[in-house]
Amino acid sequence: QMCIRDRSTQSTGTMNEAHKVRELLTRLPELHGLQKLPVMNELLDLADDADQDEIGKSFINSGLKPIFDVCKLGDFKEENSESEHILLRRKALKVISLLIEEDLLQSSLVEQGVLPIILRIIYHSPPTTERRSAVRSLWFITENAILRDEVIKLIDGRKEWDDAKINILSNPVSVEEKDWFLAILKFLGFIPFTPASGTVFYDNLEDFPFVKDLEAKYSVIKQEFQFLFDKLVAWPEKYLCQKGWDVFGLYAFQNKLDHNCKLCPETSKALENVPGMVTAMFSCLQPKTHIKPHTGYYQYSEKILRCHLAIKVPSGCVLKVNGIERTWQEGKCMIFDDTFYHEAWNKSNELRVVLMIDFMYSRSDKCMKPNQSLGSKDDICLLYTSDAADEEDSVDL
Repeated sequence: QMCIRDRSTQSTGTMNEAHKVRELLTRLPELHGLQKLPVMNELLDLADDADQDEIGKSFINSGLKPIFDVCKLGDFKEENSESEHILLRRKALKVISLLIEEDLLQSSLVEQGVLPIILRIIYHSPPTTERRSAVRSLWFITENAILRDEVIKLIDGRKEWDDAKINILSNPVSVEEKDWFLAILKFLGFIPFTPASGTVFYDNLEDFPFVKDLEAKYSVIKQEFQFLFDKLVAWPEKYLCQKGWDVFGLYAFQNKLDHNCKLCPETSKALENVPGMVTAMFSCLQPKTHIKPHTGYYQYSEKILRCHLAIKVPSGCVLKVNGIERTWQEGKCMIFDDTFYHEAWNKSNELRVVLMIDFMYSRSDKCMKPNQSLGSKDDICLLYTSDAADEEDSVDL
């Protein structure tokens, strides 16, 4: 009962804070000069809790134009760091920065016009904390593959961007600002990606006889998946994808998930013919979803390769591994090494589905022998509570 009361109190508090956001954003345009400062301080405190769904939504639904207008105040070349306009702009930029940190709010922020605000500060501000904050915000946005095209549209061919690039790299406010800007240039493709050595994609699929059998059963596997939509669960590692990556597990670290396999028996049967099969699941990316760059699990991925059988792939879906971009072909397999940094995105308005299979494989550059055991279930499950994932986010497929 105490827990129920605590949750109820927390929910009421969140709703009150969401109402407060709407009230403050309504008041802000009516105030002048430093009268805005107390309101900006309150908004800054509330933005710090934007990871709470109702508060974040309240900022978006109320409209962010009042905060954007504060960001435009005064002369960007003004030297007095304690001037009224600079104090207000700093607060407004900090609010924007906190909101942009929340992946689920980024698209709405871009739709409401945050990019021109950020770029204006990057173009015209001297090397100050304002510019540093704007660069950090742009870094968060360009990390999102779904939004990179929007950035490129605004900067392509602009002399201001070229000038800003020179200014930031030659006279950064801090080491962090320079690192963030270099990362932005890499995300946008202006700096060539330096790939790691090794085989990334295994294109000679004749080396993997099970592929032919999987592809032959594509139609029946796809048909079985049609009955699983309401049984998908969210992938728990939110630092990779806050929302939109959903899965249906079949095998987890050599352990068959009997109930799930009974729901798609032909798929399960096909998986049992994959030599050294360890883990298998249907992996789904909802529209406008991005899985951030990451590598496979320590002491697990170096012992396996990953196979994707493409079930449903609309245009605008990409897998990027070690700087190499590939797209899937429905009914065809793709095999790659997930020890390399990889990410995936779906820019379409439809669902993307692959059957994802991890199987043991001996590489010449790894100390792994064919059919070597991966260890006990408990040992492998520890991977999900290692540094790669929080304990509360442990995978339960």
